[in-house]
Amino acid sequence: MTLYGYARVSTEEQSLERQLDALEARGVLREHIHKEKASGASERRPVLDHLVTDVLATGDTLVISDLDRLSRRTARIILTLDELASRKITVESLYERVDTSTADGLFSVTILGALAQRERDRIAERTRAGLEAARARGRHPGRPVTVTPEQHETVLMLRGLGKSYRQVAAATGLSASTVARVCREETPGHGRYRGGQQAPLQS
Repeated sequence: MTLYGYARVSTEEQSLERQLDALEARGVLREHIHKEKASGASERRPVLDHLVTDVLATGDTLVISDLDRLSRRTARIILTLDELASRKITVESLYERVDTSTADGLFSVTILGALAQRERDRIAERTRAGLEAARARGRHPGRPVTVTPEQHETVLMLRGLGKSYRQVAAATGLSASTVARVCREETPGHGRYRGGQQAPLQS
């Protein structure tokens, strides 16, 4: 049962010190604080993904200064909190005073978990609706599959949390093979599509 901290700033010019001071005041040892400099506009969080997937274990507590350190996107915050709660890992956000070890905190996670499931269901529903609309117009979509931004984000986040291709496919409404192509950046509309139909996207 260990306290771990996560601190993030968006640019090299910004300082982590305010967050580090707050985490240490909570009792997190400096050697247990994972630091990252990553743009808030980007969903790439390799340090956070490593912490969530490879470091945190049942009974541990993740302490952050505020929830938007995890992501700017509400959907990803909710999915991350839901994932950690399912593994019995406590999350404390010092600014919002969220503590999932308390009864109120657990209630909040229950609500967030329901919202997370709703987000997964909505992604799957939008995918099915798109396929049905295409079939109604006489089109029979197959490869290559166009992946929505919501599906793309959810695939990368769930894979970062260690979910299998099949688990990610079930959550997003995509096939396991499409999930694998998303991770390899081989789907049209995102990343470095190598199917010969799209040039590399600018970052």
